[in-house]
Amino acid sequence: MGINKKCPKCGSEKVQLSNESNRHGCLFTLLFGVWYLLVVFIRWMIGLMLFVCIDWWMAIIKAASKKGYVWKSKQLFSGKKKIYYCHDCGHNFRA
Repeated sequence: MGINKKCPKCGSEKVQLSNESNRHGCLFTLLFGVWYLLVVFIRWMIGLMLFVCIDWWMAIIKAASKKGYVWKSKQLFSGKKKIYYCHDCGHNFRA
């Protein structure tokens, strides 16, 4: 589990981390397909600019000082959300 999170509803520490990908159905694709592709394209362009302008340079600087670096552009490219599920009360929450 990595990080001990507590459920905000019941206070239990029996929570499980789950990565969920964002998926849409056929009706969404038929109604908003062109706009969705435009948003995805813009998001990828912003992520690419962030990678070239900031991440690449910071990774070189941190490697020279022998420290680790967390890539900022990874959040835009992955498309996954971290959701925690409580095993006691069944409540799910983002943290």
